[in-house]
Amino acid sequence: MWEKRSGWMLGAVFLTAGFVYVQMTLFLLQFVLHVRIPVNLFNFCFEILRFIGFPVRMNVMLFLLGSSLVCSMVALLREGLAAYRFRRAERLLADKEVTQAACEEHGLDRKRFTVIEHRDSIAMTIGLARPRIVLSTGLIGELSDRELHAVIAHEKYHLRRRHPLAIFLLSLVGIAFWYIPIYRWFIGKYKMLIELRADRHAIDATGGVTDLGSALLVMLKRGQPSPTALSSVSFAENAINLRLKLLLDPHFKPSFRPPLIPCLVSVFAFFFIVF
Repeated sequence: MWEKRSGWMLGAVFLTAGFVYVQMTLFLLQFVLHVRIPVNLFNFCFEILRFIGFPVRMNVMLFLLGSSLVCSMVALLREGLAAYRFRRAERLLADKEVTQAACEEHGLDRKRFTVIEHRDSIAMTIGLARPRIVLSTGLIGELSDRELHAVIAHEKYHLRRRHPLAIFLLSLVGIAFWYIPIYRWFIGKYKMLIELRADRHAIDATGGVTDLGSALLVMLKRGQPSPTALSSVSFAENAINLRLKLLLDPHFKPSFRPPLIPCLVSVFAFFFIVF
């Protein structure tokens, strides 16, 4: 099934980005420490380019590689700060009575589920090491019991699959390798696919598309604030129109053709960095 493409997309991004990241780290370490690392691919490629007379400037290489490392560090610091602020706000706004009642009704662990006192419609799975589902009282007041069950079933799938961690790592790749734009296309498609698979899980749990579809329409009408942390997956943040279309027509197949210009730029950037 085309929905299962999320697995190989995740693997492709992590394999290519991980390889480049390790190589560039070794290259920068030897440049800073003035030691030669014989197994580093950048040394071999750099010498070949010099031998054939290809004009490679060291400052360009160092700018690209150094910017990736700096962007990674900045993103990690911002994520830590955003996660800390959200966790503190979550504890201050937590409605313990409603949370306990929802945990008992839907079979959820108290440590993995929180209802916060907030008028906005919030439904998300957030957290790296210990992901948890966060709902708002504003959303619960707008949904029927069956619609709420569909939303929670959707978020349970993200929780079990640890999608916040995957989204965070993919976002980190997109930020670090800003000069390889095809990564951003992969990240967008991955987010869409995991939402579609979570929708499928919710449909199986509720026995139909009606409750999930009406919950999506409520979220579309009310809107949902964008999460500040990268390590979060929101119920109605990605591909709402496509998800509604697939609920109406399960045989519809979305396009997975990558854009031409980002592909060409990415291939050039990748081979310039690696080869």
